Amino acid sequence: MDDRSFLGDFSADFASARHKFREACAGAARLDAFPHPGKGPDGEELATDVAYFGRADAPYLVVSVSGTHGVEGWAGSACQIGWIRAGMALPDDVAMLHIHAINPWGMAWDRRQQEDNVDLNRHYVDFANPPANPDYAELYEHVMCPEDDAISRSAADAALAAYREKHGRLTAGMTLQGGQYSFPDAPSYGGAAPVWSRKTIDEIFARYCGKAKRIAVIDIHTGYGPYGYGIPLWHMPGGPQLDKANILFGPTIEAPLAGDRAHEEFIQHGHFYGYCESQLPHADVIAMCLEFGGEWLADGQRARLERNDALLWRDADRLSGEARAARRRWRDIHCPDRDDWREMIWFRGRQVFREVAERIRLNDETPMPK
Repeated sequence: MDDRSFLGDFSADFASARHKFREACAGAARLDAFPHPGKGPDGEELATDVAYFGRADAPYLVVSVSGTHGVEGWAGSACQIGWIRAGMALPDDVAMLHIHAINPWGMAWDRRQQEDNVDLNRHYVDFANPPANPDYAELYEHVMCPEDDAISRSAADAALAAYREKHGRLTAGMTLQGGQYSFPDAPSYGGAAPVWSRKTIDEIFARYCGKAKRIAVIDIHTGYGPYGYGIPLWHMPGGPQLDKANILFGPTIEAPLAGDRAHEEFIQHGHFYGYCESQLPHADVIAMCLEFGGEWLADGQRARLERNDALLWRDADRLSGEARAARRRWRDIHCPDRDDWREMIWFRGRQVFREVAERIRLNDETPMPK
């Protein structure tokens, strides 16, 4: 018999995802809610929910995070719910903390950004001295071309294509997507001060993570890589922590800033992973991104869709049929509405959670499983 019960762990709207998560977490040692001040598109309440499984004094802690980029949160939510509903056992000295929808507003509205148009994975910076991205200023008028006639949009697309041709795809990609701190209405905006989600993650870390000696953070994203495949991405240079990440995640790990294949163009400003290390100085922290491939987009296509999303949000009726259809298209790119894709995400998410929980001791007192 074809068992498709996993499909029940995916949700069509934020209220359903939240209900499923809290229902699955009825047996958690602790279950907290952090209410968000905003509302969803149908007036629904928003919140980040946090569930802790295991001993309060467990020396090893696995943390999963969904919804950093809100529209990508549907996959992370299903991974978390699937793991919990399956009743996956933890070793006695290992605890697990699930942070469901750290950007609940973005998830509910199917936007990558949060309510202030801030990209949370470009947000963890020193706002008194934010990273520079001078080329973005030159490209802004093309990124956010407000004229909706075909001639103006074609000229803007041609200017962006010329920049890619001159500087290469990697440099162009990081200029447009690596983080900018000057244009609050545009994509990849990193913010000017800590936003609600950052303050909430700080409170969660303080409340739950103070007793563990080693913490593995798995931040779940979608959009990069082959369709449906979950790639563990290490977003920092090489060193001892990458060596430990290789043990936790095995040979599927990718580290674009380490080794002979390192490319500076892959640097993303203000990402979450270095912030985890700085905020949890008492622990040995290994923070990773688990990235699931979504719909493939050709050069320039993503920039056009991001422009449309940003302009609709800035200038249009956010509840109009056009805006809702555009956001639905954005969700389908990041979380395709296909059973085969969902099965791949559900299986791989549970696999990664299990392996990290088994291996987090590394080479400490307890031998590593083979």
